[in-house]
Amino acid sequence: MILGYMVLMLTDSHIMVGVVYATRSAPNLLVGLVAGSLTDRIDRRILMRITIWSMALTSLSMAALTFAGYLSVWGLIIGTFFLGCFQAFYMTARQVYVYDLVGSSGALNGIAIISFAQRIGQILGALGAGVFIYWKGATLTFLLMGACYIVGAIAINYLKSQGASAPTARESIAENILNYWRALGNNKLMLSLIISTALAETFGFSHQVLLPILAQDVLKVGAIGLGILTAFRFVGGAIGVISIAAIGDLVAKGKLLICVLILFGAGQALMSLSSVFWAALVFVTFTNMMAASSDVLHQSLLQLSVPNEQRGRAMGSWIVGIGCAPFGQLQIGYVSGLAGSRISLLINGTVLILGATVMCLSLPRLRRL
Repeated sequence: MILGYMVLMLTDSHIMVGVVYATRSAPNLLVGLVAGSLTDRIDRRILMRITIWSMALTSLSMAALTFAGYLSVWGLIIGTFFLGCFQAFYMTARQVYVYDLVGSSGALNGIAIISFAQRIGQILGALGAGVFIYWKGATLTFLLMGACYIVGAIAINYLKSQGASAPTARESIAENILNYWRALGNNKLMLSLIISTALAETFGFSHQVLLPILAQDVLKVGAIGLGILTAFRFVGGAIGVISIAAIGDLVAKGKLLICVLILFGAGQALMSLSSVFWAALVFVTFTNMMAASSDVLHQSLLQLSVPNEQRGRAMGSWIVGIGCAPFGQLQIGYVSGLAGSRISLLINGTVLILGATVMCLSLPRLRRL
């Protein structure tokens, strides 16, 4: 949230907001395969410790540069890129470690619980960031972000178990990457889920780029309003992951994923109609219920689609899929700059609905999951 808002304040450019969000997501596409292979190779806990401390140091460095008056737009983009790199490794290791702890039978619920906890933190963070930006500016907000990462890093030190489902045999990184490309040719289910992840990221999650623009230019609610809007995005996400945990084992997961993607697109189309703040809160909440549900389903189904010793590779595939987000973020920022935020939301929502419908018709194996 803070990154998009700062860029908008510095440049007043919808396109530059899209650029900074794309910069945060681009490392996923660049390092996804390496992150997956490295996660299969070493203890997940070690990788999580290294990456979360790296994110803390990056945040504190950005706070120092902001305080000194040296943080330019391009400096912000470079810092954002490094945060994205470290986060790609951290998310891969974390989601695989959850499976290590709970096993295949509890994978969906385990990932959902972790996602729920993450979104509770994001709710508090969004509200806090909105108040801190308004009250004290960006420096204190970056300090708060760094402090939160440090608390998380300390908590990871208390993880004592590798998990009962952690693999005992580990391939080398080079062998893992080679076998990954072979698996893409043989494992059509994994390939279908990567395509589905890319579709959701490109035309679904890209709506987040427009929240600072909606708050500032359409709804006229400023930084505090953006904090509330972002908090409701995470409220929707929290509701979504709890809902998917409750019903995920009761219905066919593939059909459920397709339905979620269609509703995800419909939520964006409804969001494009928002002209008052309360309506925007409702539609943002609903849209992000579907966004979080699609995330949990993709993560759990990808890990279930491969042998146990290759789950890091599967989550690397998910990272590669979400690495397509910059294309959507740049596209929605560009279209918003040309035609307005409402038209860009309507276009992306429609494309997501059509894409999910095509997947339903053309991927019978996904429907049978």
